[in-house]
Amino acid sequence: MTASISSPRSDLFVALGSGILVTLCWFLLSWRYGLDFGDEGYYWYGAQRVLRGEAPIRDFLAYDIGRYLWAAAVMHLLGDDGIFSARAAAALYQALTVCAGVFLALQASDQKRGTAGRILFAIVTALVLDLWAYPYYKVYDYGTSILLVAMLVLILTSLSPARWFGAGLILGLAAVMGRNHGAYGIAAALLALGFMLFKQGRRAELLRPALFFIAGTVIGFSPTFVMEIFKPGFLAALLAGVIEHVHSTATATNIPLPVPWPWTIVHDEKGWVLWGILFARGLAFIALLLVPALTIAALLRKPITGFTRLHYLLTAAAFTGLIYAHYAYSRADLTHVALSIAPLIFIVLACGRLVRAAIPVAVGMLAVSVLMLAKEAPLLASKVLGRPTATVLVNGSELHVPPYIARDLLGSERVFSVLPGARHNFLAVPNFPAFYAINKSKMAIWEIYALSSRDAGFETAELSRLAKARPDVVMLSNHALDDRPELRYSHMHPLIYQWIIDNYQRVDLAPSSKLEIYVKHTRFAGP
Repeated sequence: MTASISSPRSDLFVALGSGILVTLCWFLLSWRYGLDFGDEGYYWYGAQRVLRGEAPIRDFLAYDIGRYLWAAAVMHLLGDDGIFSARAAAALYQALTVCAGVFLALQASDQKRGTAGRILFAIVTALVLDLWAYPYYKVYDYGTSILLVAMLVLILTSLSPARWFGAGLILGLAAVMGRNHGAYGIAAALLALGFMLFKQGRRAELLRPALFFIAGTVIGFSPTFVMEIFKPGFLAALLAGVIEHVHSTATATNIPLPVPWPWTIVHDEKGWVLWGILFARGLAFIALLLVPALTIAALLRKPITGFTRLHYLLTAAAFTGLIYAHYAYSRADLTHVALSIAPLIFIVLACGRLVRAAIPVAVGMLAVSVLMLAKEAPLLASKVLGRPTATVLVNGSELHVPPYIARDLLGSERVFSVLPGARHNFLAVPNFPAFYAINKSKMAIWEIYALSSRDAGFETAELSRLAKARPDVVMLSNHALDDRPELRYSHMHPLIYQWIIDNYQRVDLAPSSKLEIYVKHTRFAGP
């Protein structure tokens, strides 16, 4: 086939076609697999409450407003707030960001490429990007990191005020999805611009585009201010949360885990496949820092006159990756690797083009991705490793979930079958916001997902809410998170736990699950 220089328009069509098609196929294959009562419920329940007129952060513990507004809008359009709509909303954002990522990868070369080769490369790239959108409800973080790489490419490749304004819009919207993404975007932009100024100067020419960048950022972030107009008190709650986040060491970062360095992985009776999965994950923690650092060192040696679109992508991805590595190390598990890995993917794909082996490198990355995700991504764990699943019914949809999830879900349903009136007046703690989303009911307290200790003043405020609601039943999992006894709910929230013990009695309604079930005493003591 005749090779030709690809144009931005043709690459855009290829990116849209491959990104949408691959994401749609992946969604249709995978959406029925897995269920997370905690993190998924945190997203899904929040979107439901926005549909019902509540404000994230002000009315319930939440991330920043972006993902909830997006999901609520999609749910409204679909006329449903069930599990399928929540997952479809995330898939739509995933398709948008995957298309942007494929376009970046396609544009990162001036080489002559045949149409068939370009399409094949785009499809494999889309597959890699879709696989790493794990877990699905975190795609608002993962996909936003892709958009931030695009933002840097915009400002590095041109001094056009329009492009810088568009880059500012991306940064502002990224901050709406999560203030951490706004901070990461600003840090990456400052580092990348400092790098370019070091290489080429031209400081005076930056003033006008920088003003447009700032204007775009303010406009992109404006939904946060608009929320205050419609939901008075939102900004005050947001500011209070920021202050608490800064001053409280308990909530300022994720609960840490030791980094699984590859040399700490020991082969045992579980076999070589599991060893390979864990070893590859350990290598990823090294690569997240080492590869961006080596990329920047190599780019420092290259004259700016020799920079092509590929080198600008490498620069953007390297500085973004260097900043996002913090995210992975804040809690060293596969989920946080997935949320940090997009810039590394772009570096590897760009290097593949640099050595004229784009498709083999992309296919190799696809194979490594399947290996690393096989143990935990629900569809891969079931189909590749043969992990057992149980089928449950959630909002009329059949889902294939791990057996322990099925036991807890069936345990809750047994409670509601015995106490049907409790379905819309119960307390499930510490990590069951999905129970409320499934039953489309409101949680009585503000802290819908408890992962850290709270002071007596906070607990007292929550107890006043509980006294008004008087839940008919309490479902408690008093497990030790990360096998740390100090992270049991009874230790983190001693006043609320004591209130449960004083006002409820334990009954054996869910013997096969980890849930402790408590029903009200006839005489309710109050807080």
